[in-house]
Amino acid sequence: MLVLVAADLLALLAAGVAAFFIWAAPIRDQSAALYLQLTPLILLFIAGYAQAGLYPGFGVGPVDTLRRLTFVTTFGFLVLAAFSFALKLPHLYSRVTFVVTLGLSLIAVPLTRAAVAHLARGWAWWHEPVVVVGTGRRAARAIRGLARGGQIGYRATAVLSIDPPIHATVEDVPIVGGLEQSARLAAQGIRVALLEHDQLHDRALVDRLQHDFRHVVLLRAHDDLPVEGLQVRNLGDMVGIEYTNNLLVQHNRAIKRALEIAVSAVAMVFAAPIILVAASLVRALDRAPSFFTQDRSGLNGKRIAVPKVRTMRRDAEARLAEHLDENPELKTEWQKSFKLRDDPRLIPGIGRLFRRFSVDELPQLWSVLKGDMSLIGPRPFPDYHLKKFSPGFLELRQRVRPGITGLWQVTVRSEGGIEEQEAHDSYYIRNWSVWLDIYILSRTVAAVLSGRGAF
Repeated sequence: MLVLVAADLLALLAAGVAAFFIWAAPIRDQSAALYLQLTPLILLFIAGYAQAGLYPGFGVGPVDTLRRLTFVTTFGFLVLAAFSFALKLPHLYSRVTFVVTLGLSLIAVPLTRAAVAHLARGWAWWHEPVVVVGTGRRAARAIRGLARGGQIGYRATAVLSIDPPIHATVEDVPIVGGLEQSARLAAQGIRVALLEHDQLHDRALVDRLQHDFRHVVLLRAHDDLPVEGLQVRNLGDMVGIEYTNNLLVQHNRAIKRALEIAVSAVAMVFAAPIILVAASLVRALDRAPSFFTQDRSGLNGKRIAVPKVRTMRRDAEARLAEHLDENPELKTEWQKSFKLRDDPRLIPGIGRLFRRFSVDELPQLWSVLKGDMSLIGPRPFPDYHLKKFSPGFLELRQRVRPGITGLWQVTVRSEGGIEEQEAHDSYYIRNWSVWLDIYILSRTVAAVLSGRGAF
């Protein structure tokens, strides 16, 4: 917890110092001593983050963490502004400086936390240990999910079996016994029990676990239902769960479209010189057109032209066929994800570079402005790729615009096959929120700048 507190303090201080040198010092000619008097007020933000459950924040997903940080940070600055006016202090401090500090804080605090979380994934003491109750497929799936989603902060350390176990472990996590071991595990400091829903025979089981563990979480697959923003309703002696498919709500689509137009317009200004240089290099090295368009399926199945800077040779398909014939062991890799780690079609020197930093995708910002594509959404795959998907998923993905980047790209990337693509894109469509888009966009920027790619 102290590591996160220190990270948040550092981010807030850095935002304040940067704002001072951006505006207060050069424009208002104010002294640093005036603003140093406000330094203790940073503790108000720390208290707010603590009240929001962000210390340590284990069990809170990255999207919800971003939402809570944004709300608390914004509310904190609003409180400071209210006190400033109440005490008649606006004439002392620059309001522009406070606004700049707020804007920088909304960026610096989440980024600093993300950096700490990334580093902490390798620290054995960082994660909160949890026990999984049950040995079925959902228990195994939960353990795998916790191992992949390091940002959640949970680490499965033991499994309790209700029925006689068949194996000694579940996903390499040891089965330490039955429910009689729960008190011993709780005494060791484990506070969270994840109960496989298939094992929920009666209320006595939950009562038993609640006696020993502070938090008892039921594990249940969402079965392609929305989970972000899920609401639990008290219906007398019944529990109701309300699902909302956010991205298919009309006013949410309008909000998403407005935000993407604004972001794409700004991004296009910065991308234009890069596109021009890239196009010139392609023309010089391969003596062929710098751009090409791909015929793809868009919103409601409408055919759209997706522009790209060319990264492949003119005889790309012939080279691919020849390469696969000469290396039959690569056909499995190609059929799994329609990608090759060593692609013979790429233009030497620049092809791999452009793909690594996603330069070839930049012209698609124009497609976003035109309304053919979204910044974030399912990728506009070729028809031969789409045929691999299930009919239900194809119908779902046609109800939204294809995107330049998406949840699948910033998570499993090329390591995932058809099932992973379908699962992540379905999750995005069913669980869309502005916060999820911001999260994916920030992950995309980080991936591109690091050279890992994301589009």
